[in-house]
Amino acid sequence: MMKMHGRKTAAPNCSIRAIDFTMRPITAALVLSLFVPVESIAAPAADGAINLAEMSRVVQSQSDRISKLEAQLQSQGLLSLLNQIDALKTDVARLRGAQEEQAHRLDVADKRTKDLFGDLDERLKEIANRPAPAHSDAIRLQSSQSLLVTPAASSPPMPDAESEAKAYEVAHALIKAGKYKEAIEAFQSFLAQFPSGGLAANALYWIGISQVTGLSDFRGAAESYARLLKEFPASPKVPDTLLSLARAQVQLEDKEAARNTLNQLLAKYPASKAAENGKKLLATLM
Repeated sequence: MMKMHGRKTAAPNCSIRAIDFTMRPITAALVLSLFVPVESIAAPAADGAINLAEMSRVVQSQSDRISKLEAQLQSQGLLSLLNQIDALKTDVARLRGAQEEQAHRLDVADKRTKDLFGDLDERLKEIANRPAPAHSDAIRLQSSQSLLVTPAASSPPMPDAESEAKAYEVAHALIKAGKYKEAIEAFQSFLAQFPSGGLAANALYWIGISQVTGLSDFRGAAESYARLLKEFPASPKVPDTLLSLARAQVQLEDKEAARNTLNQLLAKYPASKAAENGKKLLATLM
């Protein structure tokens, strides 16, 4: 204690010393922390950067592998699709041939039936107009069976129609077997034998199809189609022939002729299946 101007005050020396001793450990800790190696703090950050780079490299590698696998799958898928399209084309050709053969057979059978019934009707009329004989027991009529078996002499000979159908079937069977060159020769022989037969237009059509499919002879096919259109303008094969002719002209890089052919198809046969496909082909030529 000391006196100042008559007052007593406490001496501060003890308090200052106590504070000094209290701050020394904190100050020492701060000083020591300044000498801690910087590498010990930076090491985890460097390790994290290395791991991140490694992970990025692995991700990029996996991404490249996935891209390669996707490319392979796409290539295999396109190849499989092309194979399926070829198989479908073959099946369609087969079915069309069978349909045409069946239609021809039905026409022949229908004509034969009409001829037989017409002959029967003529014979019955002839019998009805005959004068009555003197004795009733002299009247003897032929049985219905004999009338059906023996056609009239005026009826057209059927062996030609049958031989035409058989020759056509032989030629068409070669297409089914994929022997397009032999099929062309068979159909040409068929046309030489039956130039105006009921299946002549069909024979020309299949010659063109065989020239395209088997020989890639687009010019020869175009000539076959043009001959069909000229010689058989009323044939049911005309719409399909116009479409096939346009496709051959496209392959020959004659797009102007192809457009004219397709416009003719759309104008004359707008409701046909060939016209529907022709619209799609014409759109690609605009």
